[in-house]
Amino acid sequence: MLTHNAHEVSLSLELHGSEMEREVWAEMARIAQEAARKMRDLAPKWRSELVNSITVTTPAPNTWEIRPGAEHGLYREKGQRPGKHLPRYFDPAAKSIVDWLASKAFAGRRRASKGSRAFTNRELELRDRYMGLSWHVFHEGLRAQPFVEPVAVVLERTAPQRIEKLIADLVARANRGEA
Repeated sequence: MLTHNAHEVSLSLELHGSEMEREVWAEMARIAQEAARKMRDLAPKWRSELVNSITVTTPAPNTWEIRPGAEHGLYREKGQRPGKHLPRYFDPAAKSIVDWLASKAFAGRRRASKGSRAFTNRELELRDRYMGLSWHVFHEGLRAQPFVEPVAVVLERTAPQRIEKLIADLVARANRGEA
């Protein structure tokens, strides 16, 4: 003969279900924040734009989305094979790259006033550096620096275990009448 306490467990879940749901939601939010923190640790840190763009959002109830907001995040994660050019220098899509290049090339130098010879020389040097970077990306590609996939692999293993353990602890507490 088989004996069980399913009726007791279901009764305690009815009484304490909303508390359990709240606890599980809080644990999932903690897991999402920990994953975002780990992604920030692994992400390349040039100018911290990519690191600062990693956010945790909740697009739907009980759903967390952890993703980098910077448009170059995918290229840092996956890399880029040789054979693809950067956008043209005057293309608005290249503005973030040009700004980064200017911050590295002219760090500590005063910005020249528009229309001056120094401004023209600065713009020409910046364009030449951008073209050199574009050549390098075309011929050598970009090296991948994965920061999302390693975290996702670990989360895939550990998150279900943590939630399962939390639920087991909550059910045990509810059965003991501590909840």
